[in-house]
Amino acid sequence: MNIKVISSTLNFRMIVIIIETLSVYFIYDKYQFNLQIDFTVLSIAIVFPLVFSITSAYQKRQDSIATFNSFRNKMIELTNIFRAVDGTTNRDYKTFFKDLLGLQKNVVDHLIDQKSNRMVEIRKHRKEIFYNLEGFKKHYNEREKDSIIRVKNELFEYAEKLNTLKVHATPISLRMYCLIFIYLSPLVYNSHILASFDKNNLLELGISVFFSIMIGFILMALFNIQQYIEDPFDQQGFDDLKFDEMVVSEQEVMD
Repeated sequence: MNIKVISSTLNFRMIVIIIETLSVYFIYDKYQFNLQIDFTVLSIAIVFPLVFSITSAYQKRQDSIATFNSFRNKMIELTNIFRAVDGTTNRDYKTFFKDLLGLQKNVVDHLIDQKSNRMVEIRKHRKEIFYNLEGFKKHYNEREKDSIIRVKNELFEYAEKLNTLKVHATPISLRMYCLIFIYLSPLVYNSHILASFDKNNLLELGISVFFSIMIGFILMALFNIQQYIEDPFDQQGFDDLKFDEMVVSEQEVMD
């Protein structure tokens, strides 16, 4: 698992940045290119947006976990309230429970599939659930009626929030800004690295090449990590939501 996690940060962008770094390094060395600039400002310009985008993606993941957990709890709460109503049978309860499982499946499928747009179907399902609950309104007292309406609305509020988390990613312009500056970083840092080591010393030459590659590697690895945690639903990253362990199952229905 650890090897898979580490290898997940390696892709074609990593190969490109390493090749670019080595090419720029030896070109700068050959032509004795020396660039005198303020590396502090440039480092902030590159690293800060990258860290911000990673933080934003991580926060989105945490919000997604909390929201889906709330969605799950509202499903259980709504079915429990419905079951406790005098006049509803165990068959009515199981039918309603199965109906909510169908809603949950639509929500999960919508979140996982990037090309899916099942929100129209999910919103239609909202009406069907309302009409289903309304069919038993003669059995509700005022407290039960208020509770059912409130929990139902909260359930679909969380479904809408999950959809919002899916469709609104970290700004693409910010991510492209980070990627462009990462590709430009070898042009900036290699001059300073060459000036810091004695190229006639084989050991120092190796160390300078290592540090040159390491800077590009770290920046691109961070960008790749951001890309993996950007979508916590698609089941392509190691840190995505584990729906198999989070969803309400048929075994949770009460006898």
